[in-house]
Amino acid sequence: MRTRPRLAGLALALAAGASLTACTTSVTGEATLVSAAQDATPEAGGTTTDPTPAEPTEPTDEPTAPTPAEPTAESVPADTGGEDLPVPGAGVPGDAGLCQAVAGWFGYAGLALISVDETGYVDPAGVVPLLEALRDAPADHQDASAPVLAAAEDVSAATDAAIDDIESGTDVFVAFEGLTQPATDFGTACAAAGVSV
Repeated sequence: MRTRPRLAGLALALAAGASLTACTTSVTGEATLVSAAQDATPEAGGTTTDPTPAEPTEPTDEPTAPTPAEPTAESVPADTGGEDLPVPGAGVPGDAGLCQAVAGWFGYAGLALISVDETGYVDPAGVVPLLEALRDAPADHQDASAPVLAAAEDVSAATDAAIDDIESGTDVFVAFEGLTQPATDFGTACAAAGVSV
């Protein structure tokens, strides 16, 4: 009976997901306020604050190439119903950044296990991209201390094995259970470094 191990793995994943609320990632942005008079258009029955039409710009001989959109450090697209997820640990240096990154991606992957259909099936396409981000998290935080980095590398290796298992047809829950012990050991390494996750 696989219900008990699934529930144990899911409980651990939910606990890691809950730790995301404790992680703080700095996000900067700018907002522009537009008054209602500036936003109104004559077509919509409103008035504009500038009654003179804008002068047309002269065409240039050089074509302009569109600039590709690059993902920001604060969010990364994932297969989560079209939503962008905040990148855990982005911009946070040292052990704290790595601990937030691994715990955050582990939590996201665990929460993706909740997205089951009416038969209890979890689509691996919704979990694998999150596991790939978990596997790659140590590469973005090489400034962490050696013990925390070593524990993160263990999680990374276990995650890589879980991805291989999922892609070869292993049940997602069974593959995810292989991450439980490395993730627990990683949490212990973070706590020893004075970082709570």
